Amino acid sequence: MILQSLNDYIKAAKRVDEAVLLKHFRLTQEGLAPMMAVLLKRGYIQKTINQRGAKLTPIIYYSYVQVAQIPTLTVI
Repeated sequence: MILQSLNDYIKAAKRVDEAVLLKHFRLTQEGLAPMMAVLLKRGYIQKTINQRGAKLTPIIYYSYVQVAQIPTLTVI
């Protein structure tokens, strides 16, 4: 049920910051990671990591794609 809720939320938003997901679903990073791994394997969710330089913490985004793809991780 939570997997479907996560999927629907990302689908509606098109692109979501991981911090927003953590706050909205009241999860920890350790609780969200395995669920997102399942959704990433299905191919409809993509993960993007924005490194933002050496001194800033990276920002992680999840995006919804209409056609299932091979799971990808983009680092910028």
